[in-house]
Amino acid sequence: MKKINRLYILLLTLAFVSITAFSDAQSVVGSWKKKEDILTKENGKTVSTLKMLVKNMPCFANIIYTFTADGKMSEQAKDCTIALQKQIAGQLKASRWKMAGNKLIIDVADATSPVKHAEYQIEFIGSNEMRWTFNYAENPGVPNITRARQMQTTYTRL
Repeated sequence: MKKINRLYILLLTLAFVSITAFSDAQSVVGSWKKKEDILTKENGKTVSTLKMLVKNMPCFANIIYTFTADGKMSEQAKDCTIALQKQIAGQLKASRWKMAGNKLIIDVADATSPVKHAEYQIEFIGSNEMRWTFNYAENPGVPNITRARQMQTTYTRL
């Protein structure tokens, strides 16, 4: 009887650990690095905006985005100039994120930010990647100077 109880407890523990690991893997919480940014224009053409940005400012390839369980987020841009680091870090200080189903909602309280509210469809790819899809038509308060339909951003968990 004791062997059965121990086996039962062991199986329950393994199940709990597996569920917890899967839940953490399917969460925005943690640190991420941008892998790809694809902008789809109104005419259907796509542009890799991250490649263009990194070509002009190489430090953007190493920015780390961190999301904490309390809804805060931050960016670390240690390879960028001090002035750019302050600008990048300051943009997210007053921002908060939350999930609603498969939608990531970001609200920005910074008065200087042109974007106050943005909603992204989010998809997890395995345990180490996530893809955000931003549809401009669903976010009318966001400036769209590029006349884009959507932006897809893929992040890799660190």
